Amino acid sequence: MKVFISVDMEGISGVIDDTDVDVGKKNYEYCRRLLTQDVNAAIEGALEAGATEILVNDSHDTMKNVILDELNPQAQLISGFKKPFLMMEGIDENFDAAFFIGYHGKAGTTNGILNHTLSGKIQRLFLNGKEVGEAGLNASLAAAFGVPVVLVTGDTQTAAEVEVDIPGVFTVAVKEGKGTNTGRCLHPSVTRKMIKEKAKEALQHSKNIKPLPIETSYTLEVEFKTTMSAQMVSYMPNVELLDGRTIRYQAHEMTQVMPVVLAMLLLSAS
Repeated sequence: MKVFISVDMEGISGVIDDTDVDVGKKNYEYCRRLLTQDVNAAIEGALEAGATEILVNDSHDTMKNVILDELNPQAQLISGFKKPFLMMEGIDENFDAAFFIGYHGKAGTTNGILNHTLSGKIQRLFLNGKEVGEAGLNASLAAAFGVPVVLVTGDTQTAAEVEVDIPGVFTVAVKEGKGTNTGRCLHPSVTRKMIKEKAKEALQHSKNIKPLPIETSYTLEVEFKTTMSAQMVSYMPNVELLDGRTIRYQAHEMTQVMPVVLAMLLLSAS
């Protein structure tokens, strides 16, 4: 049984503000260790449920956050940025299930800790007319390969979001969001036990959780926070500027969407 794990940082146990997640900030190195421990808890649960191969994709910021020599040696790691599938690099049809560890709520989530969608430049993102966050977007890519997302960890707001967007998913709320930079946190020793147990349970029930439906086409609409970001992105081929801050891109498959999203992120940040 093969398991794919995408790991972000804002939804990791104990993480609550920018000093925890930005490279070079005072708490970053400590929080890298918390991140690696949350991932290891999920790996341990997956192994107990019968996983034979586990691939972890580092998915936060520079995508070089997991401490490799502290990662469970039974897992492999994809590290580094500018990957065509971004947070889902490495996913393919050979995986039986996916975990999203340390995820956060979409931009604008009330009291969601460090809420955003892909970039601080984006106000809202819609996929086929439905506003989604990173979990919803990435679950749609997993579905393109027939892979169900069976576990998501993060704050209480993230758990509530994905339970709507990903039917049947198991969740672990490692903290309660009390504001963008405030959370009521459980002790990491408690959350690691929760993650391990829920990962095992989720994988044991993975056959009862279906991938998101495959659509006949995919329309991505992105509302940026500034007109400059939208203008820069609109110069890309097949990207339409809908208004001062909103662009639209259409594709037949989700696998075509994600590399375009990467290019949009790079252009909007320029």
